[in-house]
Amino acid sequence: MAGKRVERWSRFLLLWLYRMALGLSLLSSKLDKDKLQLRPPKRGSNNRILSILWRCLVIVIYAGVWPTLTFPLLATRIESYADLVASLQVLSVSILATISFIIQATGENKFQKVMNRYLALYQRICAASRLEQLFPPKFVVYFLLKWFFTLCGYFHEFIPLLKGENFASIFHSVAVVIGVYMWFGTVFVLDACFLGFLVSGIMYEHMAAHILAMLKRMEPIESQEEGQRMSHYRRMRLLCDFADELDECAIIYSELYEVTNAFRKMLQWQILFYIYYNFINICLMLYQYILRYLNDDEVALVSLVMASVKMANLVLLIMCADYTVRESQMPKRLPLDIVCSDMDQRWDKSVETFLCQQQTQLLEIKVLGFFHLNNEFILLILSAIISYLFILLQFGITGGFEASDEIKNQFD
Repeated sequence: MAGKRVERWSRFLLLWLYRMALGLSLLSSKLDKDKLQLRPPKRGSNNRILSILWRCLVIVIYAGVWPTLTFPLLATRIESYADLVASLQVLSVSILATISFIIQATGENKFQKVMNRYLALYQRICAASRLEQLFPPKFVVYFLLKWFFTLCGYFHEFIPLLKGENFASIFHSVAVVIGVYMWFGTVFVLDACFLGFLVSGIMYEHMAAHILAMLKRMEPIESQEEGQRMSHYRRMRLLCDFADELDECAIIYSELYEVTNAFRKMLQWQILFYIYYNFINICLMLYQYILRYLNDDEVALVSLVMASVKMANLVLLIMCADYTVRESQMPKRLPLDIVCSDMDQRWDKSVETFLCQQQTQLLEIKVLGFFHLNNEFILLILSAIISYLFILLQFGITGGFEASDEIKNQFD
């Protein structure tokens, strides 16, 4: 009963995400609930044309109004070298956010194909394991935890935009609304990176558990106890059945490896931006914390808390990717070769083929060839943040936070 309740919650959350993607113009495909597949709109249909026009309009408007929205803020804040560095960081994040939105708006067909492959794999794994539910309770827990951190970031970033001066004119009001709309879509795709790795990891874990259960069911084949010994024919028949089952598992593993790699390649720019965005936000939060601390501001602790939230976002993504890779390697640690099959070579051939496939299909979650997403990468990020913190402290000691006439003259 608990498993069915978790499955209902998981499906509800995924269906809710699908509807959000429709509202954010990230998807225009319709969900066929009977066949559990996404169906693209017909070519030339009014809905598809309107969706494309709407996305182009949003991108053009945002690109046009962003300088108008941000220039007054930058002009009043850039008074020191520290302000200049922070402004450049904000500018780089905004440019990459626009590029990320354009990529995701133009890559819907690829996204739809990968989602359909995930949905087909879900049905195939459930059929192979003879289960009606696949998602464990930790899927709901991690999903809600991730959205909690995302909502914390939303509130912290968008509350300052609700000030009266941002709605002084229609132009500024449109800039705020379109900017928020775009940012919702961008962060949604960034969270989809986490969700995709989590689903792949759960599928890998479920398949490993299924193979382990199959090995448990094979134990009576080698039993020599009286009353449990099987005939030669019975043993051969069971070994052939289990060999067929292992062959089906090998096909599922191969498809899961390919779809996980396709998902990584499709969203690797978004994953890179996800890491860069959260890392830059952590740096900016630390900058604000030290600046407010030097000015004896009581809200300095808020910046430190939000830096921790952004770090938690990064840790969740990286640990989820590491979890997926670890689960994909689980079959190598299973005792597949201990079953004696001297009466028939079918099982031995299936095991050999499956293990060779595991050796050739080594899953690595690598982003644009720059770095691997594993737990060691968390330590690398922490060391970079600590180094940045020491640089900020040196800035503070040498007067880098104080107003500079040279910087003021450059932006007057």
